Amino acid sequence: MHTFTRPSGLRLQLLLLLLLPLALQAQITVTGRIADANSGEVLAFVPMNVDGRTVTMSDIDGRFSFNVPALPVTVRMSYVGYAPQELVFKAAGPHEVKLKQSLTELQALEVRYTENPANRIIRRVYAARKENDGMRYRPYRYKSYSKTIFTGERDTVPAEEVAPDTLMAEVPDTTATDSVDAGTMRFLDTQHLLLIESATQKSFIPPAAEKEEVLAMRVSGLKDPSLLALVAQTKTFSIYDPQITISDKVYLGPIGPSSTSKYFFLLEDTLYQGKDTVFVMSYKPKRGTKFDGLKGLLYVNTDGYAVQNVTAEPVERKGFSVRFQQLHERLSGKAWFPVQLNTFIYMDNVQIGPFKMMGIGRTYLRDIEVDADVARKEVRGPELVTDRMVVKRDDAYWQGLRGGTLDEKELKTYAVIDSIGDTLKFDQKLKWFNAVTSGRLPLGPVDLLLGRLINYNGYEGLRLGAGMATNAKVSRYWSLGGYFGYGFQDKEWKYGGDLTIKPIYGRDLHLKFAYENDVAEMGGMAFKGRSLWLSPEGYRLFYVDRMDRIERFSGEVMTRVGSSLKVWAGTAREQRVNVIGYGFTRPVADGVVVRRNDFLAGSVDLGLRWAFKERLARLPDREVSLGTKWPVFYVQGSRFVEGLWEGEVDGWRVSAMVEKVFKIRLVGDLSVTAFGAMADEALPMGWLYNMRGTNSKGFNVAVPGTFETMRPNEFLSDHMAALHLSHSFGTLLVKGKHFRPRPGVVFNAGIAGLEHPENHEGLSFRTLDDPFYEAGLRVDGILSGMGVAVFYRLGENAFAESKDNLVVKLTYLLTF
Repeated sequence: MHTFTRPSGLRLQLLLLLLLPLALQAQITVTGRIADANSGEVLAFVPMNVDGRTVTMSDIDGRFSFNVPALPVTVRMSYVGYAPQELVFKAAGPHEVKLKQSLTELQALEVRYTENPANRIIRRVYAARKENDGMRYRPYRYKSYSKTIFTGERDTVPAEEVAPDTLMAEVPDTTATDSVDAGTMRFLDTQHLLLIESATQKSFIPPAAEKEEVLAMRVSGLKDPSLLALVAQTKTFSIYDPQITISDKVYLGPIGPSSTSKYFFLLEDTLYQGKDTVFVMSYKPKRGTKFDGLKGLLYVNTDGYAVQNVTAEPVERKGFSVRFQQLHERLSGKAWFPVQLNTFIYMDNVQIGPFKMMGIGRTYLRDIEVDADVARKEVRGPELVTDRMVVKRDDAYWQGLRGGTLDEKELKTYAVIDSIGDTLKFDQKLKWFNAVTSGRLPLGPVDLLLGRLINYNGYEGLRLGAGMATNAKVSRYWSLGGYFGYGFQDKEWKYGGDLTIKPIYGRDLHLKFAYENDVAEMGGMAFKGRSLWLSPEGYRLFYVDRMDRIERFSGEVMTRVGSSLKVWAGTAREQRVNVIGYGFTRPVADGVVVRRNDFLAGSVDLGLRWAFKERLARLPDREVSLGTKWPVFYVQGSRFVEGLWEGEVDGWRVSAMVEKVFKIRLVGDLSVTAFGAMADEALPMGWLYNMRGTNSKGFNVAVPGTFETMRPNEFLSDHMAALHLSHSFGTLLVKGKHFRPRPGVVFNAGIAGLEHPENHEGLSFRTLDDPFYEAGLRVDGILSGMGVAVFYRLGENAFAESKDNLVVKLTYLLTF
C-alpha cells in the first residue's frame, strides 16, 4: 500500500521553485498600441477590459501591455468620443489597434440630478489638491528628456471623412493635385520638418522659487542650437491651478472652488485598478456660460482623490492652439507627480502647400525626488539657465536619455535637415536673427552694437556710427565697450566708452564705469532696465529736437534684491552746454540777473525696477525676461549737490513710471502706462520735463505712451503726471496672410505745472494750466505690421479750428 506523506517545508519550497517557471510561462503578455483610425494619432489612457475587468490602460504614448493565462482573449475598449470596440487577440503581438471616432454626437439633455456624482468627485479633488499637487506644494528635483517633432497635417480631405487633426503622414496620396503637393507629401511621409531633443534638470521650492538648467540640446539643421534653448524649458501648468495659461491666454481651470458652476462634468466610465477606483470624467464649459474655458478628460484615482491622468485643450481651435496630456503617478507613497507630458501644437495659420504645420512634443521626467531637501541656493537667480549647456553630446549620451532608439523617420530627419542646414547656413541665419532681436551681433570675441550704427532725431538729423563691446569669449567677469557717432545736422562727433565688472558670475551684481561726450534730450525721462531697441518708444526720438551737449563721467553699482527688484546706485559728474539759444536766468542781487547756458553738476543717482514675480532666463549671451502678470514699476532719481565733483548745481529730480498690459476676456488687451515726475523748481530746463509730445508738421508715426496731438516741447513743467490708455480688440475682422487689421482705441490725459517760467529764455514753450486730453482710433496690421491712426485733441487745450486738433499718423508694430 502506497502511503502519501506531506512534503516538508524545504521540499515544498523546492517544488515551488521548479513550478514557478511553468507558471510564468502560462502568463502570456499581450502588447500593442492604440491610435485614431483616421489620423493615426496615438490615444492615451484608453481602458481595456477582459471579462468585465479593467486589465490595463494605454499609456500616454498609446502603448498597452497586459498578461492573460491563455489565448485567444476578447478585449473590449471604450473611449470617450470613440465607438466601443471588441477585438479578439489570437497572438501576443505587438498589435496595432485603431479606434474610430463617433461621427454623431447626441443632443445633450438637461438632466436634473439630485446631485451630479461627477460634481461630488470634483469637490473632493479640489479639497485634496494641496496633498496631491506635487508640482505646486512640494519641493522637488527632477531630470527630463524631451523630444519634439514638427510635421504637416492634411488640409484637403473632407471633414466628414477625416478627423480634424489628421496627420498627413497617415493619409494615402490620393488628393495631391500637382507634382509640388505630391513631392511635399513624399517628403513628409518619410521624415519630419524639424526634430528637437533636450535634457534639463530642475529644482523647486514652494510657492514659486524654481530653477531649470538646460544640460544639452540637439536641433536638426543646426550645429549650435544654444540660441533656441528657451524651448527646452519643461515648465507646464498644473490642472489644479485656478487659472491656466496656454500660449499667453488665461483659461479658467476645471478644478476650483466654483468650477462646478462653470463647467459641466460627466462621469464617462469607472475603472478598477487593484483596490483603487479610477473615475473617468469629461469636462467642458456649461451651455450658456461665457468665459475662456478648456475641455478634455480627467482620470481621478480614489487613492487620495488625485488626478491620475488629464487631457486639456481650448474649447475653440483657432490659428495657433495647443493640446496637453499629462500622466501622473504616486511616487514612493508620497504626492502624485507628472512623469510624462505630451504637447500637441496646431498651427493652422502656417500652410505648407496643402498641409498645416503641427508639432508633437513628449517630455519624460526622470530621477524625481518629491519632498527633496532643496537648498535655497539651488533656485537662486534666473528661472531658466542655458549658458552652461553642452551643445555637442555623443550618441551614447542621447541613447541613455531616450531609453530607446530613434525611428527611421527621426533618423532621416537629422540626416536630411542637417545637410540642408549646412547648405543654407541655418546657423548663420539664426545668428543674424538673434542679433536683430538682441541688438548685438557677435563677431568673435566682440559684439557689434547694432543700436549704434544708424539713428535719426530732430536735433542731430541722420546719425551714423558704430559701437562694440567684448563678450563672454573674452571674459565672463568683465566687459569693455566703446562707441562713436556723427550727426549730419548738428555736424558734431560723439563718442564714449564703459567698463562693466561682474565679480560673481551668475549673480546680478555689476559695477560700471562710463564716459560720454554726446548729446542728451532737454527735459527727458530715461529709466534704467527699459530697453528701447526695436520698441515703439524708440520712434519718439524722431521728434526730439532740443538737446544739450554733455560730457559725463559716471560710476554705478547694480544688484538684484530678491527675484523682483533691481536697484542701481551711483554718482556722476556732468557738464551740460546748450548751443541752440537757451538761457537760464537767475537773480543774484538787486537788479542783477545772470543768464547762462552751461552747467556743471555733481550728482548722486538712484534707480530701481520692480517686476513682481518676474520670470527670467539666462541665455548664453544675455538675460531676458519671460514676463510677469503684474505691473512693472520704474523709479529714477538724482540729487545734485553743490561742490560734489566741482558741481555748481544744487537741487533734485525724480521720475516714475508704471506699465501693464491687461488681457481682458473676450474684448482684447488693455495697455496702461502712467508717468509721474517732479523736479526742483530752480533747475535749468535740461533737468525739467517736457510733456512728450509727438506731433510734427512732417512725417508722423504714432508712438504709444506719448501725447499724439501735442507738439514736441509745447509744454514745459517741473511737475507732471500723465496717463496713457490703449485698448486693442485683436483680429476681430479679417485674418489674411498680410492683411490682419487689429482695431483699437486710445485715450491720453495729463496735468503739469511750472513754478518759474520767467527763469527760462531763448526757447519757446507754454505752461499747462488746464488738463490735457486726447482720444484716438488705431487700426494696426492693415499691411503686415503697418496701420493707420487718427487722434483728436480735446478740452481746454484744444485749438479753435477743428482741423488743427485732428492728427493722422502711420502705425508700425515690429513683430517676430
